[in-house]
Amino acid sequence: MALQNFDPQWFLDQVWQREALLLKAALPNYECPLDGNDLAGLACEDDVDSRIIIEKDGGWELRNGPFKEEDFGSLPASNWTLLVQSVDHYLPELADLLTHFRFIPRWRTEDVMVSYACDGGNVGPHYDQYDVFLVQGSGRRRWKVGGHCSAQTPLASQAGLRLLQDFSVEQEYLLEAGDVLYVPPGVAHWGIAEGDDCITLSVGFRAPSEAALLSDYSDDIASFLDESLRYQDPQLNANAHPAEISAGVREHVKSLMLRHINDDAHLARWFGEMMTRIPDQESMIDDSLNPEEFLLELAEGAVLQLRLGARLAFDEQYLFADGLAFTYPPEQRDDVKSLCEIESGITIDTAHRLSPDMIYALFCNGTLCFYDDTQD
Repeated sequence: MALQNFDPQWFLDQVWQREALLLKAALPNYECPLDGNDLAGLACEDDVDSRIIIEKDGGWELRNGPFKEEDFGSLPASNWTLLVQSVDHYLPELADLLTHFRFIPRWRTEDVMVSYACDGGNVGPHYDQYDVFLVQGSGRRRWKVGGHCSAQTPLASQAGLRLLQDFSVEQEYLLEAGDVLYVPPGVAHWGIAEGDDCITLSVGFRAPSEAALLSDYSDDIASFLDESLRYQDPQLNANAHPAEISAGVREHVKSLMLRHINDDAHLARWFGEMMTRIPDQESMIDDSLNPEEFLLELAEGAVLQLRLGARLAFDEQYLFADGLAFTYPPEQRDDVKSLCEIESGITIDTAHRLSPDMIYALFCNGTLCFYDDTQD
């Protein structure tokens, strides 16, 4: 599904990660798949990440969920916002929104955060460390866009919030249902609801820091190394100063490090696993059926579907699914590719062409689950 009057390649060449861009009526006649009551209900669930931000007395107050129904009854008449993370993991109709943004690698997609605001509701001037498409679901929101920020940009002292101390408007847009505003990493922005029932759907993209990449990769490498592998000296000089760490020693240590880091096969597997990893993966594990019971369920007509929020990617050797790598033979490449094109919540019609062992492993991993038609 494509955005209206939108050239993806032009966008990637000229705009992506460079500057903000308004896509007016990119989703014409868009009907938001949820309302404020739906979002409030999700915010009351224990396993859902939710926040309420209230602007008052020239500052902002942060409240973290889960919430109770009476919490919403005590809110002021204006100037508050409810935000719920990863709503696409719970609502199939919202997960469909991601199909419009598949010109960005799927493994870069993080989630869809939804915010509901009454008149004046906002989360303050800020910038994000990741790309985001701000889709106006219903109501109206005025977005003010500022300049590029950095780690040196002064932040205001607000408990739990990273708000900008100074904010200068460079562009201003009023978004209505179906409009989309793209904001790249580091660009200041501030959205304020104009009127009630303002719902914004934020399609965010995963962008680990370089520090996180280096730390995660080094930890992964270390997990495979035997403790018996120890530092050994290069050729030593008996006349050298006993306290000196020479350039030759540093080069020796550097070559030791590079020997482990410069492993393309290891890097490929690690990166695919890391970029498809999901929080709390252990809760997704389903080992309730042994392989024979699982295959019997399929033989008796059970249908599989991709779990909402499942993260898939592939390369020439691996299928990556929710943080795990599964090898596959070359003749199954097209079927692996087809599996990675299926959207969350959609039933699987290519599963029978993949090996039973892989399908069972994906089921146990929680990536695939049995289709439940009672939820339709």
